[in-house]
Amino acid sequence: MNTFIEVLNDLILESGLTKRQVALRCGITTSQMTYYLRGACPDVLNAVKIAKYFKVSLNYLMGLDSNRNETLNFSYLPKSDLFLKNYYFALKENNLTHYKLCQKIGISESNIRHWKNGKFPKLETIIKISNYLNYSVDYFLGISKN
Repeated sequence: MNTFIEVLNDLILESGLTKRQVALRCGITTSQMTYYLRGACPDVLNAVKIAKYFKVSLNYLMGLDSNRNETLNFSYLPKSDLFLKNYYFALKENNLTHYKLCQKIGISESNIRHWKNGKFPKLETIIKISNYLNYSVDYFLGISKN
């Protein structure tokens, strides 16, 4: 699999636009785009903006999946309450508690307090959760059905 940086660079090259032009069209700053191309992981909302612009799944953008053409619902920006709803559903389907999952994947159990207060997990955290529970990142954000 490719890394996020490789995928993003490839998408920019395929677009025929400059990095600055892509950043502006995605609704992010040029400095943020440069930061991402140097290895920083975008926050959830900026990752969604980039994926939406290029019409690719977040799993593809993050280098987790080679399938870029999924049926996606990018009609809105994701909301943290939808993440939480999908998170609880996935836990139930996998017969796990939040506490047990946190132990298994090495994240802080107290994160849920922030999520309940309307904050998104870090994208790296969502990736860990999705990999362990076998759901796509797009699912947790309500962009795809699985």
